[in-house]
Order: sequence, then C-alpha cells, then structure tokens
Amino acid sequence: MVVTIDDVKDYLGIDYADDMVNNNIERAIKTADAYLKGSIGSEYPVDDPRAKELALIIVSALYDNSAISGNTRILVDDLSLQLRLELRRG
Repeated sequence: MVVTIDDVKDYLGIDYADDMVNNNIERAIKTADAYLKGSIGSEYPVDDPRAKELALIIVSALYDNSAISGNTRILVDDLSLQLRLELRRG
C-alpha cells in the first residue's frame, strides 16, 4: 500500500484509535489505492511522495466524509496526470 495506518493517523492528527477507527482507516486506504490504480495505473509508484500525498488526501476525504475542495481537486487531478504521464514515458 502507498500509505500505512500510522501515516494516516499522523496526517489526520489521530492520537488514539480503537478497532473501529483502525478498520475505517484501513478501508479508506484500500479505497484510495483502488482509486489511484484506476486514475494513474495499476503500477503507480507507491514510493513517490506525490502518490503518498494523493493517497492521504483521498483517505482524509473518505474518513471525514467531506467533499474535496475545488483547489484540492485541482491538485489531485494535476498530481494524478503527472504520474500517469511519467508512467507512460517509463
């Protein structure tokens, strides 16, 4: 996976998590991974910091059940496009 449960907890500022919180985060990570595979490609670079940031943004939106803002949507689209283009070149 591109991010871990601990990465997400740090990003979201969660310092205590029970099984329910961990399960919700794990589900959001799996969904973000599937989204990135569909958006960028199944071999997207999980070690690229842009992919990690994308995953954290997506997980945050899923976890908070909030809509992604217009500026964040532009950032997500741009980072996804960059990674797709680089994968095609590689």
